[in-house]
Amino acid sequence: MEPVDIQSMFVNNSNLTSADIETILRAASGPQATEFEQVVRALHTEASQTGDERKAARAGIGLFFLGKPELAATVLEGNGDPAARFYRAQALSTIGRHEEAVGEFETAAEKGFDRIESTLRRAGEVRQLGQLDEAEKIVRGTGGEGARRAEYSYQMGCILADRGDAFGAIEYFERAVDMNPHHSRALFSLAVKNSLYGNDEEAVQLYERALSKPPYYLGAILNLGLLYEDRENY
Repeated sequence: MEPVDIQSMFVNNSNLTSADIETILRAASGPQATEFEQVVRALHTEASQTGDERKAARAGIGLFFLGKPELAATVLEGNGDPAARFYRAQALSTIGRHEEAVGEFETAAEKGFDRIESTLRRAGEVRQLGQLDEAEKIVRGTGGEGARRAEYSYQMGCILADRGDAFGAIEYFERAVDMNPHHSRALFSLAVKNSLYGNDEEAVQLYERALSKPPYYLGAILNLGLLYEDRENY
C-alpha cells in the first residue's frame, strides 16, 4: 500500500469527504502514525492561531483518532464542516456527553454528512440516555437502507443487550462484524460477551481486532491487558 501524503491531505481547503476520512484513518494506524501525530499537532497549533475552520476540522478529527476526545470536542465545536460535526459527536459520546452528542449527530445529518450513519449513531446516544424504545424507533426508521449497514446491527445489538437479551445481542453484533470486519465497537462488544462466557482466547482475538485501527477505546486496552496478564503474556 502506497504511503499517504499526509501534509498535502491536511492543507486541502475543501470539506472532508468519506474518502478523506479513510485516508486519515489509514495514516493514523499504519507505519506513518508518528508522522501523522506530528502533522496533527502542528495543524492544531496553526488552526488555534489563525482561526482557520478547515484546518481546525482536520486537526480536530486527527486529535480524535489520536485518542484525545476532550480536546477534539473543543477544537471542533461550531465547525461548519459536516464531517467535523460528526466526529465532534463521536468525541462527545466517548467522554459521556450523550445529550450533546444527540444534537451533534443531528446537525451532521442536516449538514449533509451520511444521513443514515448519523441517524444510527444518534440512536446510540438516545439509548445511552436510557430511552431504549425511542432508540429502537430511530434505528428501525432508517428502513432498508439502514438495515444494510453494520451500524444498524450494532445498535440493535446494544438495545437488546440493555434489555437483557444477551444471545439476541450477540447475533446482531456478529452480523455487524460480518458486514464490517473492522467495526471496532461491535468487536469490543463481542469480546466482552466472550470473556463473560469464559471464551478468553476468542475474546483476546476480538479485542486485538478492535484495537487494529483508531479510535482506540480505553476499555478494550484495559480488558485486553487483563487477559494478557491472566495468560502471562507480557
